[in-house]
Amino acid sequence: MSESGRVLRQALALGTLALVIAALVHLPLIKRFVRGEFRESFFQASEYPGIRLITVEEAEDLWRTAQAAIIDARRTSVYAEGHVPGALSVPASEDRKALPANVLNSPRAGILVVYCEGGDCQSSLLLAKRLHDEGFKDIRVMTGGWEAWKTAGLPEERSDGQE
Repeated sequence: MSESGRVLRQALALGTLALVIAALVHLPLIKRFVRGEFRESFFQASEYPGIRLITVEEAEDLWRTAQAAIIDARRTSVYAEGHVPGALSVPASEDRKALPANVLNSPRAGILVVYCEGGDCQSSLLLAKRLHDEGFKDIRVMTGGWEAWKTAGLPEERSDGQE
């Protein structure tokens, strides 16, 4: 057997071992995926043409120039602790009850920027889908969410009016 054949077999064996170990480590996640638990967390651009992902820098620009309504999809209690100044609180987790009048009365063609906690939070995407279903045409989801906003050192506001 040639040296290159032996090296190739070893590389294939290592690759296979790595795949098996990765599957075992992530087995609970794989099971959740197979059960369809993540289906709501993703969207097809063709189904939701008005939704797109933006960076915290793009969101800041839209906020500073007042070109968009900013919507916080986190729980009300978390919103009260700190949020983007002027952001509307529309918790995505609240029983799909009717959207607040101040959101529903917004122009459907206006820009909406939606954010949540950050990290693996999916509530901003879920709320964006809801807003799309209500007829809003330009919805932008800030990737990184509130954590990215704070990390960037951008202004914060609290519900009690303190900065």
